[in-house]
Amino acid sequence: MKNPETKIIKVVTGKSHYPIVVGRNIAQNAFEEIFQEYNDHKIAIITDSNIEKIYGNKILQKLDKKDRVFILSFKAGEESKNRKTKEELEDRLFELGFGRDTLIIALGGGVTGDLAGFIAATYMRGVPFIQMPTTLLSQVDSSIGGKVGIDHPSGKNLIGAFYPPNKVYIDVDFLNTLPNEEIINGMAEIVKAAIIKNGELFTYLESNIDRVVKLEKEFIDTAIISSLKIKANIVQADEKESGLRKILNFGHTIGHSIEILSDFGIPHGRAVGIGMAVETLISEKIGILKSEERDRIFQLLKKSKLLEISFKAPVDEIIKKTILDKKTRKGIVEYSLIKGIGKAVYGIKVEDGVVRDSLAEAGFT
Repeated sequence: MKNPETKIIKVVTGKSHYPIVVGRNIAQNAFEEIFQEYNDHKIAIITDSNIEKIYGNKILQKLDKKDRVFILSFKAGEESKNRKTKEELEDRLFELGFGRDTLIIALGGGVTGDLAGFIAATYMRGVPFIQMPTTLLSQVDSSIGGKVGIDHPSGKNLIGAFYPPNKVYIDVDFLNTLPNEEIINGMAEIVKAAIIKNGELFTYLESNIDRVVKLEKEFIDTAIISSLKIKANIVQADEKESGLRKILNFGHTIGHSIEILSDFGIPHGRAVGIGMAVETLISEKIGILKSEERDRIFQLLKKSKLLEISFKAPVDEIIKKTILDKKTRKGIVEYSLIKGIGKAVYGIKVEDGVVRDSLAEAGFT
């Protein structure tokens, strides 16, 4: 990219390597680069109905590539991240004559990236794909690391694959079209990254969280770049989540249960925010986290407005859902917890009584 402010973060693992290109107002140039690099490919831009309304015609008109570029959309929302939607999009690809020379571009939030990436992983036994995330949550989390998949009635992301993108383009200006609620939703993963791996970022957020949420340039850019570096380093060390990468699940065991029990009425970031609060309490109750650090974490979660939404569900129902989580081994839930700000641990087995007490303290009954 020609923009001097563009940053490139490289993700290099044993079997894959790809760049994350971060900048402002880079989407148009990104598409031009893609079409030059993949000039012998037929291209499917997979997006949701909301993004299609905003960007669909602009993309096709400006690029004038209608002969080999198609936009395939699906109904926006987590409820579309399922086998039925995947099948419908795949059928459309076959109808349009897409073959092995297919490139898939995932343009949208986390649902789009996970769904389009899973299609790319399985269509014709695997075709290249590029992530172009448009939400804060997807920019700092789901577009990085190669986890792709769909939900099942039993739980989130239970069907999927590890299939890294060929490239990720993050245009921070996409965030300007988002409602404030979506920014708060994305803050969960930035706060999480600081809690599990970077005490300096945590301290920075303690002082500047309001300015980050307001998308003030210097502050949101610092938060995004710092979060991306944290995730990239973790993924490079453990691409297939056999060890260290599990720390990224902090807040997600309880969070996913809340998402499911709310029928996805509580968005992912909000659910993970609540999950981080509960799992912080669990960390304290089992004796690995000091009360002073618990207090700092709760203060930051409150400052980021992640705990403003209350959700009520029976404690036993939440615990029951955690057993169906992907992190369960031999019927026992394994938690990723924290022993200090910037210091996460994984594979921790926690007694139901401790979980129950932590949920009760967090306001669940």
